[in-house]
Amino acid sequence: MEQAADMPSGENVVHMLANAQREHASVDFLYAFLDHELPRLFRISDGTAAEVPATYIGQQTAFEDFQSIRHAAEIDPVPKAMETFVFGTRTPSNIPEDVSAVTVSMLRLFMQRGERDVGGWAVPYVLVKEGAFMCGYGYSVSDPIFDKITPGSVVPHGTAEAGGYGLSVTEFGKGEGLVVYWRQLPGGLVLTRQDSGYTKLEITGHLSEFKRNALEVLGKSVDIFFGDLPLGRPESLIILRDDNVAIAKRGNDLSFSVLNVETVFKSSATLDLVGKGPRIMTVQNLTFTLAEDKSHVLLKLVEDDKPVGQATLNATELDNVIAGLGEFRASLVEPVSAEPKKDAGSRELLVIDPAWRTERSPHADIDGVLVRLRHIGLGWVSFLLPRNECSALGKWLFDNSKTEAEDPPKLG
Repeated sequence: MEQAADMPSGENVVHMLANAQREHASVDFLYAFLDHELPRLFRISDGTAAEVPATYIGQQTAFEDFQSIRHAAEIDPVPKAMETFVFGTRTPSNIPEDVSAVTVSMLRLFMQRGERDVGGWAVPYVLVKEGAFMCGYGYSVSDPIFDKITPGSVVPHGTAEAGGYGLSVTEFGKGEGLVVYWRQLPGGLVLTRQDSGYTKLEITGHLSEFKRNALEVLGKSVDIFFGDLPLGRPESLIILRDDNVAIAKRGNDLSFSVLNVETVFKSSATLDLVGKGPRIMTVQNLTFTLAEDKSHVLLKLVEDDKPVGQATLNATELDNVIAGLGEFRASLVEPVSAEPKKDAGSRELLVIDPAWRTERSPHADIDGVLVRLRHIGLGWVSFLLPRNECSALGKWLFDNSKTEAEDPPKLG
């Protein structure tokens, strides 16, 4: 594959891969290239190369099962359990949802294929203008516990004894190999890339032990999409109300709670797991890119996929833009909803234990208290509460801040 990548695209690569396949009969190839802007696709198997309009490699019946899973209207949920798929890559480009959907379908195929003729794990790559990037992921299924937990409870990791499942596939270093960890073993593999192929290192033990052993042998830490130690209070909490999920984030570690354990649901969210590299957000024809060193945001105006203008905004300038947009939003004919949004696509970032400040009212026409709350993304948000609202809010907070042993919280 590396030799093919170093050659000019065309039929010469097809002939080279066909010769390689004759020498390694257990490995088949799919190869595609553009010939005068027209795509050509080849299936290389049994020592021959055939040009085809669409194809697969491997077992035909397994491919048909894969297609059935991939194109099903909805993937059947696991009864009374939570199925979680966390997917990430280092690429600065946006990755189509189809990449994660196909990966999940392959993992489902491994588990559902009764013939056990398909196995291993999927290793997805994306090819973008910045290069080729491996996509790491964590796939887990909890034990069937939804009839035993209450709304808001953290969903624990699945256990082999009760039917749970957990697989993590991540990149080792930057292009140095990959790490595969099975929670049910427990243990896994570290595959390090060499000039002549890969060296396989088998490591046993629960996650923390696995990481310690890998660090000792490799001299470099490994990343896994699971955690097994108490992590304390989260840094932030994202509520996807329409999706029925709350996600607590502590660095690269996530935990999930379900808001309604009786309703079947499907949820999707984009999070910054790595905390490095540029991040991109597009709204209409405006593209915002967070710099790799997080010192500024680059704003581009794009027309017909081409930038026609740009501006660099540092933290202070971005604060001014956010404040100005807030004033514009307040002036629009359509008001902000009178209740927190709970419609499709709504997303809420909860700041844990925000700093707060209070002052007397700055204007004699309103007898009240000025309350400021520090939001990590929006800055200091200010509210002027009349005295009667201050009293009502203070009483409610006092009554509902008692511990469960003193008095169970009430709904406000």
